[in-house]
Amino acid sequence: MSEKGNLNHRSGDFVGILSPIRIVRRQTQAKVKIDRQSGERKTNCTEIKRKPMFKKTENRDSVTFSFSSEMHLVDRTIQGFRDYLNRFNISEFSASRLVLRELLLNAVEHGNQNRAERTVTSSIDHLGDWQFRFAVEDEGEGFDPQALDMKMPEDPHQLRSRGYALISAFADKLEFNDKGNRITAYVSIPLEMNFLQSQDEAGWQIITPSGDITAGTADKFRAILVMLIDHGHMKYQFDFTHVEDIDSVALSVMIIFAKMLAKKGEGWQLRIVNAGNALTDLFHMTRMNDIYKVMSKT
Repeated sequence: MSEKGNLNHRSGDFVGILSPIRIVRRQTQAKVKIDRQSGERKTNCTEIKRKPMFKKTENRDSVTFSFSSEMHLVDRTIQGFRDYLNRFNISEFSASRLVLRELLLNAVEHGNQNRAERTVTSSIDHLGDWQFRFAVEDEGEGFDPQALDMKMPEDPHQLRSRGYALISAFADKLEFNDKGNRITAYVSIPLEMNFLQSQDEAGWQIITPSGDITAGTADKFRAILVMLIDHGHMKYQFDFTHVEDIDSVALSVMIIFAKMLAKKGEGWQLRIVNAGNALTDLFHMTRMNDIYKVMSKT
């Protein structure tokens, strides 16, 4: 064989050897490229998967929670609202809790479609007396409130479509924004006899009974007054907006309280506001108006 022919033969051998190497090299490069892309995708996924967000903002008459759309944060939000309502001496929270929970579940599941990167914002405002406003807003597309069916399903085996029926049953009033991604529910929370306590800018302790003050609630009334006087407060206003009846036991509690306050020294003041005509007459008849300044409802 000639030298040229021998060279061509050897070149063919090299080509035969190098071809698999080139194939392996291309496969390796392709694999590296795929691995890099996969790594980038994994990195992107890691960036999207973030820590659950939960924020709380609170002032005297309202509290707001913002949280990522994860079901376990619904329970945390409910507990936060319960803690807020404790300041109003509200022990019964079942009906209003049901309304709030259904609103939150709807926002997470239907509004934000369980997408954790979307936020639910919920707030509760004390409107006065025993009425509260619940507002829940999601970042979803919204819906047409007119299309809602507020009736409870007749078929007891039907698994869903009960949420808004329950909300409507226990809320006093519902409002929707134009987009349909914000729902406001007004709720009057039924209470046992309670005494709402607050303080105005002048330092008056304002005590608002939620109903009639009788022998059945006298012990609770007495305990609250003793607690306040132990804290050194000297000025008290009793708001009788919701009181229509007061018996002799409760009157005795108020008289004893006045005597305890007088022993604390000078500067004490007592007054009753928003008393009905019957109660105003009772206070004059028993000469309670000599101890308490009595102001009738206007």
